[in-house]
Amino acid sequence: MSIKNKMKDFFGLDEDPNNTYEEEEYAVANTAPSTTETSIVKQDDRPKSANNLVALNTKKKDRSKVVLAEPRVFAEAQDISDHLKENRAVIVNLQRMSKEQSRQVVNFLSGVVYALEGSMTSIGHNTILCTPNNVELTGSISNLISEDELHSKGW
Repeated sequence: MSIKNKMKDFFGLDEDPNNTYEEEEYAVANTAPSTTETSIVKQDDRPKSANNLVALNTKKKDRSKVVLAEPRVFAEAQDISDHLKENRAVIVNLQRMSKEQSRQVVNFLSGVVYALEGSMTSIGHNTILCTPNNVELTGSISNLISEDELHSKGW
């Protein structure tokens, strides 16, 4: 193997297909450098610009999640409370439940939210937003339904 080929193998360079020049092979004495010399050479061979690179996304941010829930029976309220315990906000649509079951779910979730020091807000007819203590709510949603209609149809 020629010196040129050994250098290409050492630095990981491929053969140039356009180069048709064939060189003579020379016998090279087997003088392998010590491990300390190779580590010094490898450190010096690194491009200087590699030290100036800064990764923009070095820290992966945890994304907040909002869960949409549409329970059909009271037993699904426990799944909603599990999401709240994992610091996820939950929008609960109670339109598919009877009036009595929706009251039970609201009572249960209000206890869970109170225990977690979160908040519970009505965002529509039979729709509530339950948030744990790490979520801050700002703003308000106006009710287009009169209070009499809300009491007669809702909870």
